[in-house]
Amino acid sequence: MFDARQSVMRDLTAYAPVRVALTGVWRVLFGLIWAVVAGVLIWIGPSGEAGAPRQPGDMPAWWMFMVGLGLAVVALAFITGGVGRMVSAFAAGCYLRAGEEGMAVRWPKMGWFGSFRMTELAFKWEEIEQIVYFTRSVNMIPVAREIHIRLFGGKEVTIERYYFKANAKRLATQLTALQAQAVR
Repeated sequence: MFDARQSVMRDLTAYAPVRVALTGVWRVLFGLIWAVVAGVLIWIGPSGEAGAPRQPGDMPAWWMFMVGLGLAVVALAFITGGVGRMVSAFAAGCYLRAGEEGMAVRWPKMGWFGSFRMTELAFKWEEIEQIVYFTRSVNMIPVAREIHIRLFGGKEVTIERYYFKANAKRLATQLTALQAQAVR
């Protein structure tokens, strides 16, 4: 790595705090849905269905309670992750820069239970093996777009699309063009 502050670089795009905050809001809402389901299962679990006769092959009464507890943990993870994203939306000094010497990126990296830390990386073009535009899909439906920066030595850095305003495909194209121009 090199000191990006000593290098002449230009910003390729700006940080997108509104998009990061909205991602957090969606995660909180999704977590609240899971929390409601978990609450219903925890409430129904010990009592079962009122007035229903118990048969020898029925599930034990504690089973739904345990499933509800598991879903409550999932809900907690989504809610705290969403709150963390909303808080990280106000992080200052985020950037994606590139120049003749290399590229530098600074963005909030999410941790456990809503925590985040600022991650700052800088690479010379000679350290970068490949820059890839990547689309994650679930059942052939695109759900996320990312830029994967593969370094020589096997390390890979992933920059998710919602952190920056510009399109991930356009950013990957710009970075690849700058790399090709600098390596010549």
